[in-house]
Amino acid sequence: MSGIIANESNVRFDYHTGGGKLSPIDVDVSSDELWRLMQVRLHLSAACFWVEDFTATIDSITAPVHDTVLMRVPMLGRSDVVFLFGDGSDGQILHEDDIVTFAYPNSSWQTWGLEITWRSVGKGAAA
Repeated sequence: MSGIIANESNVRFDYHTGGGKLSPIDVDVSSDELWRLMQVRLHLSAACFWVEDFTATIDSITAPVHDTVLMRVPMLGRSDVVFLFGDGSDGQILHEDDIVTFAYPNSSWQTWGLEITWRSVGKGAAA
């Protein structure tokens, strides 16, 4: 299941779920406007028992030299992650058409829920 819920302040909540065998997290988020990545929340049905990282990376529209790892969270022994970009209200500013990929191998075959909160800034608007 995935979906986007938007409200009047341009905040968007992007939901994804999965689980079981061969169910890694590989979720892309992008916008055709300037945007700010504000928060990500991940829940696994049980603590991870493998040494694996949950990551968020930017595939920059400008050039590969600008591709960046935004976060890397070791998941061994964890079942929950809440990560704020900036202070959670200002967020990480991203270009139009930048792609942020959230990834986790999920070798433990856990059921997972991922919520990504982001805000549209607008076409050509000052961030």
